[in-house]
Amino acid sequence: MPQLVLVKHSNSDHNPLQPAADWPLTAEGLRRCRPLAQHLKPYRAKRLYSSPMPKAIQTAKRVALELNDVPLSECPLLAEHSRQSNAPYGSLAEFHARMKRLFPAPNELAFGDETAEEAKHRFRRGIESILESSTKAENIVVISHGTVIVLFAAQYNPIDSFQLWQSLKMPSLVVLDLPDFRISKVIEDAGIL
Repeated sequence: MPQLVLVKHSNSDHNPLQPAADWPLTAEGLRRCRPLAQHLKPYRAKRLYSSPMPKAIQTAKRVALELNDVPLSECPLLAEHSRQSNAPYGSLAEFHARMKRLFPAPNELAFGDETAEEAKHRFRRGIESILESSTKAENIVVISHGTVIVLFAAQYNPIDSFQLWQSLKMPSLVVLDLPDFRISKVIEDAGIL
């Protein structure tokens, strides 16, 4: 059975003076891509797909290199929930409080530039376009961001979205069976073996 492997990017530099969408990986984040690649090896991906945001594309490039230069494609639809205009990151507690409001009210603009519902639909369009261009038998690996990964998985699985979001470390995996997108495995911390 083919699978869709949704990867939350590796550790990024939480710089409060910079928009979160621009954060690059830290040295530790780059190091943790090696064990992440080992977790991804069994899926034998023929291509990696990535959000174009720096922390995701840097994760994808490092993983592609570790997997013997697997080709990589960027897809803007795989970007994180848009938080640019009115959502400073603030403290970790403030950010978690915003996220706790986001998941149960998907049609309300809890913070940022798009609702959770809008982010989920955008991400789903990206996944659908990837699946349409792939063979039915191949595993698909997508490197993206925690919020959109959880929003996507929650539409097909009875999960506590906030709890899953909170449990995903950098990097982590949510593996979905195709074609029904049922969760078959979650690796909360894929930066260790």
